[in-house]
Amino acid sequence: MNSHIQDKPARRRSTVVFFAVLLGLGLLMLVGRMLALPGFTVGEAIFPILGGVFIAAALAVIVMRERRERTHMTPEERNRQDQGTPR
Repeated sequence: MNSHIQDKPARRRSTVVFFAVLLGLGLLMLVGRMLALPGFTVGEAIFPILGGVFIAAALAVIVMRERRERTHMTPEERNRQDQGTPR
């Protein structure tokens, strides 16, 4: 009868799975595009693929940090409108 408690972990897990699928598809598209090039070598693919992985890792760290900060806020702080970048 406490379905709300059980929904949260599945929701977070589905976000992680969705992010991983998007990452995999993006890297697959990158590799497919590079394989279609004439004169393709494996060495040429390493840096773009590593770049994609590093960018995805940076995005994941940013999202995790934002979620962690948001969970430590009070409900009033969470519901307050964002004021933009402080000067």
